[in-house]
Amino acid sequence: MNYLSLTEWRKQNIADISKIKSEEDIKNHIIIPYLQYLGYTIPSMRFENSMSVQAGTKSITVKSDIEIAINDNIEIVIDTKAPNVSLGDKQILQSISYAKLVSTPPAIYAIVTNGFDVATTNIYSGKKVNFIPPFSQLLSDISRTRRKELTQIEIREVSSLLLTLTNIDELYKIINACKNIIEKRGLIRSDQSFKEMTKILLVKMNEEKRAKSGDTNRFQFDIISQLARAHDCSFVEEFRYLFQEAIQTYPIYNDRDVSILINDNDCIVEVVKSLEPWSFLGTGDDIKGAVYEIFLKSTLRGDFDQYFTPREIVDFMVKFADPKIDDLILDPACGSGGFLIQSFLYVNQKIINSPYSTVESKKKFQNLIDKCLWGGEADEDLHVLAKINLIMHGDGYNNIYQGDSLRNSNIPNDKFNVILTNPPFTLPYTFSDVLSQYEQGENKLSQELDILFVEKCIKALDASAGGEIYIVLPEGLLNLSSYLSFREWLLDKCYLTLVVSLPEGAFIPFGKSVSKTCILGLRRKNDTNSNKPEYVYLCSPKEIGYECGKSSYKIKEKNDLPVFLKSSSEYFSGIRKTENEGEFGWIPQDEITSYRIDANFLLNKIDLDRLTKSFPNLQRLDRICKFKHESFTPKASTSYFYLEIPDISSTTGAISNIRYLQGSEIGNSFYIANGGDLAYCRINPRKNRVFIIPEEMNEVLISKEAYILEIIDNGFIKSKYVLAAILQSDLVRSQLVRLATGSSSSRARVQEDDFLKAVFVPIPDKKTQSEIHQKMQQILKKYWLTSQLFLKEFVACQNKLLSNINIEHLRSI
Repeated sequence: MNYLSLTEWRKQNIADISKIKSEEDIKNHIIIPYLQYLGYTIPSMRFENSMSVQAGTKSITVKSDIEIAINDNIEIVIDTKAPNVSLGDKQILQSISYAKLVSTPPAIYAIVTNGFDVATTNIYSGKKVNFIPPFSQLLSDISRTRRKELTQIEIREVSSLLLTLTNIDELYKIINACKNIIEKRGLIRSDQSFKEMTKILLVKMNEEKRAKSGDTNRFQFDIISQLARAHDCSFVEEFRYLFQEAIQTYPIYNDRDVSILINDNDCIVEVVKSLEPWSFLGTGDDIKGAVYEIFLKSTLRGDFDQYFTPREIVDFMVKFADPKIDDLILDPACGSGGFLIQSFLYVNQKIINSPYSTVESKKKFQNLIDKCLWGGEADEDLHVLAKINLIMHGDGYNNIYQGDSLRNSNIPNDKFNVILTNPPFTLPYTFSDVLSQYEQGENKLSQELDILFVEKCIKALDASAGGEIYIVLPEGLLNLSSYLSFREWLLDKCYLTLVVSLPEGAFIPFGKSVSKTCILGLRRKNDTNSNKPEYVYLCSPKEIGYECGKSSYKIKEKNDLPVFLKSSSEYFSGIRKTENEGEFGWIPQDEITSYRIDANFLLNKIDLDRLTKSFPNLQRLDRICKFKHESFTPKASTSYFYLEIPDISSTTGAISNIRYLQGSEIGNSFYIANGGDLAYCRINPRKNRVFIIPEEMNEVLISKEAYILEIIDNGFIKSKYVLAAILQSDLVRSQLVRLATGSSSSRARVQEDDFLKAVFVPIPDKKTQSEIHQKMQQILKKYWLTSQLFLKEFVACQNKLLSNINIEHLRSI
């Protein structure tokens, strides 16, 4: 029998998916009925089974949502999540841990699902699929699987892993406590404590690796104490021996004479006791986050500025890049190694899922860790952390080089298949000997680092193999006129494959960078230009899985990025929207020009096709109006009428007040407008401030954040009131929001060329225009007169009140 996938079954059997909101809804209304459809019976299912998990001195109780038992043996463990929870490595690892601990021997399958996506792992083979196996397949797998009980060492390690996955907040506290112990008890300076922590982490990594191979994990207080007594030495001396053994296995330090600097015995004892219950193997992303937050965020800020790429963005970029088995992968600004780790996990899973023989799979894995992962990092401490992170996840650290990647001979040109990176932003680079080696630096005293990194990446790609780059950049490189020559050069070298406009503040939790950022996908052109992709994928997410603009990282369940990934597998026309109002679509490669290549601008170009079909009589704005700016510098001692932007109502454009102030009170650079002038406030187009100066006013000063418009001789629109109403429409506002450039929505501006040459407006018929003209004129005039009457009466009341207060005050005297 051919069973429907979960998605197909859900579409046929769930009438109103909007009512499915919680984890319980997913379990009761989707997963249990679907399991019955696959042939499982309710009596074979167990629900909310509690497990007590002991790891060192720590113990927790966890519950598996659904277990399926055959002949009293638990064979499947299912962990259900709410529909808005994305399924990442953490959720998958958690389900695997449940399956390994729930019975002896472990269950065959660990499954995690949010009712839409499914991640199924075979505990014995490691293979992953995206479906729930039917009952008939489970029976076949039971008969073919060689069951193996976990050793006590393995149970301890899985318990530690589960403790770590489910108690990340507690782990942060533990690492913070370790920092205090190292600095205050161990008397290690705060700028050196990170290095000591990495040494301790390396010992723990090495011991967990040993345990995975069947040896004893010696990172335990009791065992180190026993070894110290046997060797007639102190605890700290025994720990130094374990460290020397670890760096023999993993020679990650540039200094060959590196050693543990901590001399205080009790300091090492306390740190070991604190870290002993936790697992750092396979959960390195959480460890990295904790170490960064506690050790690095306040101290590790050098000339290159260290900004860390959040896991959600790394995961999206790696999956979209889709590195293949045997691909050479590079991150020339690897930081703590996020892109390389995720690439390692992604390619390794491909090897596990491949039809290779066991011998061939081992060869492919060895090639992956020996030859395929390359990185460069300027900061020595971060370069060590990157290596430790790779060790946590399974190796592949030996081609991580410390130094300036722009001149590092260890990172060759014309070699790599995939480059994934988030280089330093906008910092000036001034080394003339290096600048002369780059087209974008030649004959220049300085060049921005990100631009040089783009060129380094292009040089490093293997052009003959169609190499691709996926890079985080400041969005200004894609849309500001000052970078036009860079875009012309870039499009001469590469085709676009992907452009993502990230939300404002996406990197504030990871280094306080306020830059408006983007993800750019590039394919280096080969000699014959025969590797041209037909379309470019465009995305403008509203939600990316964590809170943007906050100083600390805080996970959110809403995330548009997985939706974009799902939809990227095939071309579709027009623009689609996520439930969070994120937009995405495809644009033909031939429509890309150097004028602007940011996602929002290109999405707006796509949307013009829809507008043209919906509004056949659509005209570009420069065919209807022009700017009539006249700069004015007020004299300090002269009074002027002055219109402040906050006194203009959002959306309606109604003006509540125009002040009369001396030039010394209002600044020195304005436009001057007259009664009846139409204007548009270019800053923060979401506010949509379109306004008309009251007819009776004359010579009003306005901020240069407003464009003053004049209707030209045209056959479409004659009335400024009609044009004002059209500019205030959602149809035009959505265009203006997409076209705005800037580091945040509140500071985003619509540039002059974009306003006139990229905005299209619908033309109403003459009768409608006549009605709009009369109504808009009456409404705005009435509002203005009413607001002035209110102000007049308010001031009169205020003066009267002040007068009475003064009289009472005089009488009291």
